[in-house]
Amino acid sequence: MPSIDEKESSGPHILVVEDCADQRELLRHILTKQNYVVDVAGNGQDALAKIRKQKPDVLFSDVQMPKMDGYELCRVVKKDPLLNDIPVILLTALWDVKSLVTGLQSGADFYFSKPMDRKSMLSRIAEILSEEGIKIDEKDKEVLEIQIDGERHSIVMSRSQMLRQLISTYEIAVQEKEKNLNNQLHRQESNPISDNLEYN
Repeated sequence: MPSIDEKESSGPHILVVEDCADQRELLRHILTKQNYVVDVAGNGQDALAKIRKQKPDVLFSDVQMPKMDGYELCRVVKKDPLLNDIPVILLTALWDVKSLVTGLQSGADFYFSKPMDRKSMLSRIAEILSEEGIKIDEKDKEVLEIQIDGERHSIVMSRSQMLRQLISTYEIAVQEKEKNLNNQLHRQESNPISDNLEYN
């Protein structure tokens, strides 16, 4: 059995974790075309077994999955000293404040919202790989106390993680704003308001 650091190929190895077969194969296709070595799993438990056999360069995981969701998978990876330098990207269709807090507590490094922008995804992965992993320095970790809807949350993360979270949150906010704007424009085009008013 190969050790945790052995690779079957010299190319960057990405593990895609997605319970939807169509989405999983689409991601595999997109990433393989970029000459990445791509492995897939349908849930967090299967992904964790694969990670412990062969450590990927990037872990790209959906959030909502059976058996073990993306948040729990990320928590397990980030708590393991042999695995916690793996960059974790979470892909989520639900984006709200509660999701953000849960993601922060899981230790995720980056986020993408569904439907994702292919160009942004590939750019982010290339950037992560150029950094040669996410280095975790326990001495650099800080406790961040935040209060949301009357509930207090404690989040432990490094300054570099905070910066990455801010970047991801900003990018998702921009995507959501563009999505809402496009939806509004589509509704206006579908239901144009006549300039000619009729008076009774």
